[in-house]
Amino acid sequence: MIMKEVADNGLIADLFTDTTFQSRKAIIMLGGSEGGKVWSSIRIRRPIELLVQQGYSVLSLAYFKAQGLPYSLEEIPLEYFEKAFNWLSAQKGIVANKYVVLGGSKGAEAALLLASKYSQVKAVIAFSPSCVVWQGIPEKRFEIGKDVKSSWSYKGESLPFLAYPPSVKKMDLLLLRLRKMHEEALQNISGTSNAEIKVENIQGPILLISGERDQLWPATNMSKMIMNRLKANMFDYKYEHIVYQTGHNGIIINRDCWRKIFTFLKAYYASFEG
Repeated sequence: MIMKEVADNGLIADLFTDTTFQSRKAIIMLGGSEGGKVWSSIRIRRPIELLVQQGYSVLSLAYFKAQGLPYSLEEIPLEYFEKAFNWLSAQKGIVANKYVVLGGSKGAEAALLLASKYSQVKAVIAFSPSCVVWQGIPEKRFEIGKDVKSSWSYKGESLPFLAYPPSVKKMDLLLLRLRKMHEEALQNISGTSNAEIKVENIQGPILLISGERDQLWPATNMSKMIMNRLKANMFDYKYEHIVYQTGHNGIIINRDCWRKIFTFLKAYYASFEG
């Protein structure tokens, strides 16, 4: 496996590949609110190694908290990710414009949102996903109620988002006791509807993976909301939700989870021509 650091036109990433495969599809991996190129970490890199062995190229992409990128997760332009699509399409041996986006937590929110807007995304794998665009996370988390902004922007406009309830407590923010806060926010029916990700516009299969004991946000319930929206819109592609009895990050180190991901990719993406 070869790793190449990418710092091109403002793009910050690591590309993992194997030149013995002449034609390789690419998987873009996005981390969560920890920022940086989290999937590049030696501690959790094994799935990347296995994906490369199976003939994929993998782009571990930072979108904030890295050199030259925003430090807060607020109004991150989706056009930044479009740069990644364009960069990959220019790389020798990589199949252009047929990408998987795999994200965890806020990265899962981004993955579903990107796939709903960009036809270059042909499959989504979402760990601990969100069904809505949430308000952004400032540099100092305990100031999260001040000057509230969306997490994402598109074409120069802040995307509609679901705000946290005014009852949120500073200590809960500092200690990441956030599930109740998100559950309370989702009770705002009109706000939730306005911020919902239009997952029915995705042009490929979707795999959602959640932990029932998630304490950061109600990923299992939000995954069910996504599944219901897809069903209501008679979604044309394969969509599946897998639930584990674990917490927010426990699924990432679950071997059975990765076996199911490899099976999903082989069945619905490896030969996908859409």
